[in-house]
Amino acid sequence: MLNAFYEIKKKDENFKKIFDEFGLPDNRAIEKNFKSIAKIIIGQQISTNVAKKIYEKLSQNNMLDEEILSKSSIEELKQFGLSTQKSFYIKNLATLSLNNQLDISSLDKLSSQKVTDLLLPIKGIGQWTINNFKIFALQDVNAWPSADLALQEAVKILLNLIKRPSQAEMENLGHNWQPYRGAAALFLWHFYNKIKMKSSKL
Repeated sequence: MLNAFYEIKKKDENFKKIFDEFGLPDNRAIEKNFKSIAKIIIGQQISTNVAKKIYEKLSQNNMLDEEILSKSSIEELKQFGLSTQKSFYIKNLATLSLNNQLDISSLDKLSSQKVTDLLLPIKGIGQWTINNFKIFALQDVNAWPSADLALQEAVKILLNLIKRPSQAEMENLGHNWQPYRGAAALFLWHFYNKIKMKSSKL
């Protein structure tokens, strides 16, 4: 990924500007395991802080152990702040992993498209979850979560757009950054977080 950061800076001046002001993105790599996919599922469509609290509660109570999770009821899981749907999603994922129907640790040996083909049919795992897992766990330098609201907001600010770009517009923009869209995403999240921190201090 480090090499991809330098390549995207050469490809688009905007990323050089981010680098000059804020430096390189922090290392946010996560392990390629069940807990990492579960964490991303938990974070779907809720704030980072809320997702973090739910994940920590589950972790502290050993509820992210696949065997314990697969045997837990939906009602038990909801007590930790999960919705009914997300409770089902992570319970189902744990069962698939336990039954060796999904070998998460070997996903980095597959092509990016094969990873998508394998994960997409699993309930609760869409393109956003897959692309985030590819970036943070598999270090896929070209994964592109175009539906991510923080990324869209970062692009709006960076390019001085009147409104936040749609997913389709993000896909079009992403073409310009291939084959380093994953590095671009990390730069954009980095930029957005720094901008938010600056504005909160004003």
